[in-house]
Amino acid sequence: MAETFELDEKLYLREKLAIVGELAAGMAHEIRNPLTSIRGFLQLLQHRYNPEGPEREYFQIMLEELDRINNIIKEFLSLAKPSQPQLKITDVNELISEALLLAEQEALMNEVMLEFIKGENLPLVFLDPAQIKQVILNIASNAIQATGPGGRVEIKSHVDREENMVVISIKDNGPGIPPEQLPKIFDPFYTTKEQGTGLGLTLSQRIIEGHGGKIKVSSRVGEGSCFSIYLPLP
Repeated sequence: MAETFELDEKLYLREKLAIVGELAAGMAHEIRNPLTSIRGFLQLLQHRYNPEGPEREYFQIMLEELDRINNIIKEFLSLAKPSQPQLKITDVNELISEALLLAEQEALMNEVMLEFIKGENLPLVFLDPAQIKQVILNIASNAIQATGPGGRVEIKSHVDREENMVVISIKDNGPGIPPEQLPKIFDPFYTTKEQGTGLGLTLSQRIIEGHGGKIKVSSRVGEGSCFSIYLPLP
């Protein structure tokens, strides 16, 4: 019975994503063309004003918001037409280090400490470095934003011999996820962030499942959350 329920849930999620995909494919082209034009004209106008004038900040905000819209469209399209992973033999520890270099600026801005605890003698894994880096960044960014000033995010790598998988765990000491929200966090469009799209974790889960892996989440209110990414060994 439990297995049937899980299959029904997965089928329901696929149907949801299919609808999102159809909408994305239909809208992306129509939205992107005017966005490109608006961005181009804004950049032209920007050069007519004093670079040190008060208008500079307004132009920067407008350009950043246009980029945000474009990123939302990209996430829609990634859900609509997930690309097949381009598998390469990869050192997981090196990949995590590269991803954390990109996350460092956000951590500094939010006054959050990042710590990477490397697993020793990790075997090489077949994976798509760009896709897995995106997943690590998505989850690390969520953790950084959840903890806030004075917070701590710990990233660990190790091998789970029972599962025969490499595990990347991202743990924070933030407020945690309430039990009633936990089953919904991978649903498309579900978010508790003011400017969130609710697509980041959905896309992350899809990427990891495309690699034959899985994501496990544990959380306790007041103590923080831990997202564990499982990737199969060759």
